[in-house]
Amino acid sequence: MNIKINRNSETPIYLQIKARIIKLITSRELVSGYKLPSERKLAEELGVHRNTIVKAYSELTCEGYIYASRKSPKGYFVTEAQDAHSFTGRFFPLEKLIQYDFSEREKIFLEIFANSENKDYISMGGLVMNSDGYPIDHIADLAPGMFHTREDETDRLKGNICKLLSEENIYVSKKNIQVVSETNQAIGFLMDLFLHDGDCIIAEEPIVPDNVSLFRLKRLKLVTVPMEKDGMDLVALEALIAKHKPKFIYTIPNGHNPSAVTMSLEKRLKLLEITQRCGIPIIEEDSLREFRYTEQHIPSLFALDKHNSVIYLHSFTLTMPYGVGTGYVVGPQDLADELGRCIMVNGYDLKNDNHYLLNEYIERGYFNQHAEWLAGYFKDRRDFMIKELETIRHKGIDWDVPPTGLIIWCRLADNIKERRLYQIARSKGLLIMPGFLFYPQGYQGCGHLRLSFSGCSEDEIRDGVRILGEALDQCAKEYAQEHSQEHGQEHDQNHQPEYIEE
Repeated sequence: MNIKINRNSETPIYLQIKARIIKLITSRELVSGYKLPSERKLAEELGVHRNTIVKAYSELTCEGYIYASRKSPKGYFVTEAQDAHSFTGRFFPLEKLIQYDFSEREKIFLEIFANSENKDYISMGGLVMNSDGYPIDHIADLAPGMFHTREDETDRLKGNICKLLSEENIYVSKKNIQVVSETNQAIGFLMDLFLHDGDCIIAEEPIVPDNVSLFRLKRLKLVTVPMEKDGMDLVALEALIAKHKPKFIYTIPNGHNPSAVTMSLEKRLKLLEITQRCGIPIIEEDSLREFRYTEQHIPSLFALDKHNSVIYLHSFTLTMPYGVGTGYVVGPQDLADELGRCIMVNGYDLKNDNHYLLNEYIERGYFNQHAEWLAGYFKDRRDFMIKELETIRHKGIDWDVPPTGLIIWCRLADNIKERRLYQIARSKGLLIMPGFLFYPQGYQGCGHLRLSFSGCSEDEIRDGVRILGEALDQCAKEYAQEHSQEHGQEHDQNHQPEYIEE
């Protein structure tokens, strides 16, 4: 079988084997009824212990990807695919059962994010904004008016959001909009309104750990679909839909976090065709809309949707100071009304003064000016980081230039252990996000690294890349030493003296 193992990966070998077999099944390289190699044969082929294969096959069997036959013909076989067209469009409220049980990945991610504003570190870890990116001067000019805000600032804001959306070729009325404090709050409410305990939601992988936490704490079954260079793998998506019958698909088409991939127009249209045929709604998050660095702006899924099947999320968090924490949801009027009731029931305060600042900022033309400035400013910051990274590319790091967003998703050479790289960099004063944090079930292949340039000055980027280069050198040196020792042990074993019995 076409299975490659990375013995330096943080992912256990049995999970690498399991993930690769799932990939072969969902991509339809292994069709229904295909007989897998025996445990012993595959173990010999991959050079692993038979128990490793037993464990991988056991999990694949439990999750329904394969089954074991004890009658002739005996062995392990790929499970027959289910019908991808038998879905219902009905959804029902969820009884809230919250369970706080954060995984190691989630804890490390939250810790890195929490430390990203610690002045003891250069932070390329958390996605936080440099104060240079905030419109402090204009906000200061508007602040005195906060003491004379009107009672209808939220309704006024909905009208201004409609105007901003029209520039994206999204035409809706105020009745289709619900203002929230942040997109994660909106996703949580959507889960409460539509999904039951144990229902399935599909999201793109790699995926940020706080979204994994959100879905899991809502007691949902999270299934991930792999990413390609132009968006999610739609062949794998159809296979996963057939198997798991999800109630929602969650996607970030523009500047996906953390892969920085932007979904092509072709894939957006195909995704809508698949989900509309199967009756599955989409949650589209577009919070990086203002950070696009090319003249070509691909229409959102919401703008392309003809069947009222997409819920659109956006946030002002990255374009306005943190104190102005405001986002919004766009969808059918009854959905907006239900979300409004959720906000009231949960006691969330949608601050009128924040909405006043946003209204004045938009209506005076400051917002569009600032958005245009942001795109130019962070494009230059992205290009500067890439220029600096070029100086250490030979040390075992590579990347694609992102057309949107505030991060660079890097690939690491096989001799670089990403957890160790993170530890070394941190000890030297640099925060980075190791890639294994974004894969809840582990993954195969090379390691990854997410680098954010949103919170760094040019001097910090230069110093941070220098430290990263030193950490890469140390990782490569440690790898060489480990393999030299292993080679020496093998040499000693192969040259043991032979004793002849007399």
